[in-house]
Amino acid sequence: MLTAKLRLAQIDCTLANFDENLAQHCSLVEQAIRDGVNAIAFPELSLTGYNVQDAAQDIAMHIEDVRLAPLRLLSKKICIICGCIELSDDYGVYNAAFMFEEGIGRSIHRKIYLPTYGMFEELRYFSAGQQIKAIDSKKLGRIGVAICEDFWHVSVPYLLAHQGAKVLFVLMSSPLRMAPGNGNPAIVTQWQTIATTYAFLFSSYVACINRVGNEDSFTYWGNSSVTGPDGNLLGCSPLFKPHISDTILNFADIKRARLNSSHFLDEDLRLIAAELNDIITMSRP
Repeated sequence: MLTAKLRLAQIDCTLANFDENLAQHCSLVEQAIRDGVNAIAFPELSLTGYNVQDAAQDIAMHIEDVRLAPLRLLSKKICIICGCIELSDDYGVYNAAFMFEEGIGRSIHRKIYLPTYGMFEELRYFSAGQQIKAIDSKKLGRIGVAICEDFWHVSVPYLLAHQGAKVLFVLMSSPLRMAPGNGNPAIVTQWQTIATTYAFLFSSYVACINRVGNEDSFTYWGNSSVTGPDGNLLGCSPLFKPHISDTILNFADIKRARLNSSHFLDEDLRLIAAELNDIITMSRP
């Protein structure tokens, strides 16, 4: 695989209306197929809306749910990555990322770090994921997926990259947080810094897919982006507006970045594991 055409769908969602959100997904996926796109990615909880609160248990569905059949069918021609509320086999309720490819649905990430501060209260409604694992895609090669707050913890992209993920996705429903000053809101600049830093340090592509629109008191700012393995921004969607953007991922650029600077390849995982084990051991009472 030399290149892949990736589409980011920066969309608004209708809160707790799965059917309407699914119809929007299918329409955008169908257009992506017509445009020769290899993979399309949507924001966090794109099939349900974000602030579902107590309705989470009612909306939650298993990855094999018959209601997801249209996405499974479309995925025979394209890779689809989207957000949904997952009901696990043991009836846990998760903020999850689903991948549909080759007619099959797979749960590829359950959000680990559930914010419960300020305007957020996810831990009241969701169980926390317990696994960080890269996954193979026929269209994109080995990828890693995180969900919003997960990317504020460097361990998540670090582990995904060292499991071989060359494209790191972060599905977001990041709301605007008012702060003094002019120019871009602080949260926008902070996310740009995070994406650039991880892309450069891990010599990987980083794709951030944020939603837009208003939901209760939340305003989502969009600005979805793809950053190259050298840390340079390749494409960026506008603030606050629905937008579809395409980026050609050239996997030779990852090879070039890693040959140019071997900081990622030189990482001593055994040393890190030993030191972490010492920290865990010393912190025990």
